[in-house]
Amino acid sequence: MTSKLNFPDAQSAKTLRDKYFRKYHSTVKALAVADEEGQLPIPDGWPAGKKFFEPNDLSEWWAEHLNFDLLGEKDAELIEMLESCPLKMVAFSNGPRKYVLRVLKEMGLGKVFPDEMVFTVTDVLPACKPEKVAFQKVFDAVGVTDPSQCVMVEDSMKNIRAAKELGMSTLLIAGLGRLKKTGNCEKDALADAAEATKSGDVPDDADPSVDVCIEHINEMKSALPGLWSLK
Repeated sequence: MTSKLNFPDAQSAKTLRDKYFRKYHSTVKALAVADEEGQLPIPDGWPAGKKFFEPNDLSEWWAEHLNFDLLGEKDAELIEMLESCPLKMVAFSNGPRKYVLRVLKEMGLGKVFPDEMVFTVTDVLPACKPEKVAFQKVFDAVGVTDPSQCVMVEDSMKNIRAAKELGMSTLLIAGLGRLKKTGNCEKDALADAAEATKSGDVPDDADPSVDVCIEHINEMKSALPGLWSLK
């Protein structure tokens, strides 16, 4: 944002980004709306009516500049589990496309999610998750006519609720150490931090939109073994 969008410093950039991100849960959508609303520091002489923020610029920047070592080593158990699932697997992210493809490659999940089965915010703009029109664009692209035949795997409560409203089954990933023995997702300091940037998204397995809640994606097969026997 300081290099491409004329922000004078990182703090002013972060303040604006966070303001819009709390509403949209997507940096691309956040900056696109901020641009439409005239909230970006557009330099003098910029052509009237021309977009200042280009989503592909953000996608390129993230794909080339972020530290993907933070993802850790490839998880062989996870890769094997997902590759063995006989169902059609779709990745749908609020991140921009080139960045998302890089993440999947770094995680060793390119075979699980080939390019044509990866959908990102740049594929569904001006919508994004959890907007229904964004889900519908993905349904149409992959030939889904009955959402009840789909399972949404998510760590976002907003997306879980949207998926349930559309008729999908839902699997909430709460995060390690986030499940109490009572079955409710723990409201701890991590949850408070998540709430600060993604309001309304603290994991809650007591929510009626949640069908199954697990701590880690590696538990998916043990939680829903029936998916591996479907054709």
